[in-house]
Amino acid sequence: KKLDAFEIHGNAVTYYQGASVDKIDGEHYSDPSGAGYIANLEISFKPYRDGEFYMRLHAGEGDGADGNGVADALFANLNTLADDNPGNDRFRLMEAYYKQALFDRKLELVIGKTEPFIMIDDNEYANDEVGQFVGKPFVNNAILDPEDQFAPMVGLIFSPSEKLTLTGVLQSNEQSSLQWNNGSGQWEVKDKDLYSNIFDKPFFAVQLTYSSEINGLPGNYRIYFWNDSAEHIKVGQPTDNPAIKPSTDEGWGVGISLDQKLTENAGIFARVAFANDEVYEVEQFYSFGASINGLIPSRPDDTLGLGIAALIPNDKLENDDTEYHFEGYYRVQISENFAITPDVQYVVNPHGNSSNDNIFAGMIKAEFSF
Repeated sequence: KKLDAFEIHGNAVTYYQGASVDKIDGEHYSDPSGAGYIANLEISFKPYRDGEFYMRLHAGEGDGADGNGVADALFANLNTLADDNPGNDRFRLMEAYYKQALFDRKLELVIGKTEPFIMIDDNEYANDEVGQFVGKPFVNNAILDPEDQFAPMVGLIFSPSEKLTLTGVLQSNEQSSLQWNNGSGQWEVKDKDLYSNIFDKPFFAVQLTYSSEINGLPGNYRIYFWNDSAEHIKVGQPTDNPAIKPSTDEGWGVGISLDQKLTENAGIFARVAFANDEVYEVEQFYSFGASINGLIPSRPDDTLGLGIAALIPNDKLENDDTEYHFEGYYRVQISENFAITPDVQYVVNPHGNSSNDNIFAGMIKAEFSF
């Protein structure tokens, strides 16, 4: 019986992602194309009734089309698979947390090290870079993503009914206050230890989810608010004068994430976000798309995904054209544990500048899971 309480799962993905990138904001970028891999080992253990401990080890290498600085030249990057890669470390403990259900599972407590995205901004059809989209605008809210990190966190999930769920998250913040950096000659937000002064300028968020059915087909409608209380330098503030400390504000915003099944084989998704235009380079974000299973009758387990996203820059920036992302993938389910997915992306007005060359990226990835 004790052994039955253990579960071990994992996946490994190898990929090659090529991209056509030339000039962005007057700077020429060398070819960022390249191969990479990620691997995850997930272990869960149920020591008590309605309680579960979960941990995830991650390894990875390669940037794909995000290499050579391309990711930093866009408002939303092209290869979310590489986001968790631990650099030169062989493995990194990305998550380790305990979840305990109480009061007939109407309340759940989560405590440990993980990321806010396990509890907010979730989505049925656009939330998993391994088996779905790989471009950032279709995995998570692209404005909120820079605030995302794996850190000590406390979360509460309250479900007063089958249709309503209220979620709250409080997390330690790596960033804190503003200081002058003699090395870079800039004002920068000072980093602090995630595991000390946990409640010093924390990140927190709340989400309300309404889950229902339309003609017997499930859907989820979420609205959430986030606040990163660390100091954020306001957009357009000069940062290179040690005698003049730039103005700061907190990073906050409101987001919506929805998914709705339309038929037994097809569903749609959408995200919308508005954020504090004093501190974020992107002040509005929209994405929507569809997921279709079994488009080919003889291939019922294959999945086609199509998505369009728009990132609207802060009007205080010199470049204020909307950055558009288009992505499509076709996941070929070879067997229960193996899939191959070709994926294509196209970015218009990279970094909010219509004078920049558009970007085309293509990926082929092979996924093994157990």
